[in-house]
Amino acid sequence: MSVTELHHNSGETYAEGLARAEQLQAGAEAQRIKNEGERVRQELANERARARAQKDIQRDLDDAADERRERERARREAAAARARAEKSAATWRKAAKAIAIVCILVSLPLQVMAFWDPHAWFLVAAPFVLEGVAWALLCGAQAAIDEGRPSWHYRLGALVQALIAAGINYAHGSAAYGIATGIGGALCSVIGPMIWDLHEHGRIAKGQGRTPRSVRRTERREARAEVQRLDAVNAARAARDTDVWERALDLAAAYGEVRPGSRSGLLKLRGTKAPEVVPSEKTYARACLEIHGAEPGSTAERIARMRTAKRAVRLAQNGPLDSPAKDEKPQVDSQTPPAAAEPSMARAKAPKNPSGDGRKRNGGTPPRRRPGTVKYHPAAKRQMALTAARQTD
Repeated sequence: MSVTELHHNSGETYAEGLARAEQLQAGAEAQRIKNEGERVRQELANERARARAQKDIQRDLDDAADERRERERARREAAAARARAEKSAATWRKAAKAIAIVCILVSLPLQVMAFWDPHAWFLVAAPFVLEGVAWALLCGAQAAIDEGRPSWHYRLGALVQALIAAGINYAHGSAAYGIATGIGGALCSVIGPMIWDLHEHGRIAKGQGRTPRSVRRTERREARAEVQRLDAVNAARAARDTDVWERALDLAAAYGEVRPGSRSGLLKLRGTKAPEVVPSEKTYARACLEIHGAEPGSTAERIARMRTAKRAVRLAQNGPLDSPAKDEKPQVDSQTPPAAAEPSMARAKAPKNPSGDGRKRNGGTPPRRRPGTVKYHPAAKRQMALTAARQTD
């Protein structure tokens, strides 16, 4: 739009049209610059977002790779542990069988010699019955274990039968060949079935998922230590805040939080023996909230002191916390006269000090520009000149 068209359409003078055209051109240029800056900022933001996304993706890939490596390592360790367990079990089974066979080779001939009688040759079958019954009962125990049935009576019968055979071997061996032979024959009659029974006992424990005795002892020791720790904590709570502790005991009794089998003489409150009611952490926290209105360890006085201390630290680090006056005007308002579109608005917005610039504490004198400050944009200069010209007209 030309200056002539502006003058024809709006009835403005040539100077006003020229100023308005320059203003529109300056506004368009400022808008273009602003759009260009916004485009550049958006590109930079997109680039940073892509970089962050790439970094996140790389971190996720690294985490996934680490997780895969950890799973693979755990799988290899588990496979190695299973292989070692299978090898140990096979070795133990072979050793148990070898010991049992050697014991049979020692105890069975000794019993055959004990029962041998030319006039009663049929008694030679008795040693096979005595030794065989024990091993037959152990085979029955193995079948019961495999089928998930009770096996203790099979194992008990095998032990009794082995003891009978051991007694016979001890009596005959001691009388015929000496005390050493008797003791050796008796031990062989017992050791063979006993070794195999131990092997089956391990299979029973593994099938039932029993915890090893050492682990059970460790768990009991840790449980006793935890009970002692809780006792000490509760004793300290009862001594420091009686009101909260009494309320916690009431809530624990209402919730049924009772420790069975408590025989300790802890938590003596006001000369009475400690009850078996032991409040949990959640119950004690609720009691603190009901009594003090805050979490455990906090009261109104402590919170007030903490806030005072924080305020003092902020003052020492950053100075006064008062915000600047909200009614102060920026510097640009003191250098650009307000446009008076309507007389009523001009009268309403006129400053109390006619000679001033609308500020309160500058004495009516606009701030002076100092050397080295950033110069105004030409468009801003033209806008301020046009505004001043309008007010003068």
